[in-house]
Amino acid sequence: MNVKLFASRRVALALAGVVAGACAAAMPAMAQAPVIVGNQTATATVESVDHEAGMILLRDKAGNLDTVRVDPDLRAKLPVLNPGDKIGLRIVRTIDAAIAPPGAPLPESTENAAGTRTGPHPHGMMVSFKRERVKVTGVDTTRNQVVFVDPDDITRVVLVRQKAMQDFLKTLKPGDEVDTTVMDAVSFSVLSRLPS
Repeated sequence: MNVKLFASRRVALALAGVVAGACAAAMPAMAQAPVIVGNQTATATVESVDHEAGMILLRDKAGNLDTVRVDPDLRAKLPVLNPGDKIGLRIVRTIDAAIAPPGAPLPESTENAAGTRTGPHPHGMMVSFKRERVKVTGVDTTRNQVVFVDPDDITRVVLVRQKAMQDFLKTLKPGDEVDTTVMDAVSFSVLSRLPS
């Protein structure tokens, strides 16, 4: 679990599943709005906390351990977790895509957090919008596949399974630049605490 949110990429992907965006009929080259396709819950127990480094070790119901990293900028806004705390998690992931207009500035990723530190069940929420521009190098609408080069210059082939994104795929051609936004929202609540 080494991401800027409260859940690991492994957990987020496993819980949130495959994500989809919607395609606008009026604007065929732009997704209409992100679609929430995963809204999963889980519980975990806090095993240890390194407050200085912002590292939290969690144990899930199956006994698996995951390390969570919370960025320094977000820590002050969130409740403090302690070893023995049992927490409930809700993880939501969406994706949206739009063809970038010529000359448009590169999209910027953002993160934010909010929470309450008081009461018997402190809770918090972290939201991350990972935005990046990719360049389409191939489109196969019969197989519902798109090939693109990401910002790290890595070529990726993606099978598009969702109907809304398949419609968007039909509007793409090699050379198009597409701005993608993956939103991860993770909320958590302390369900129980060990006596101090």
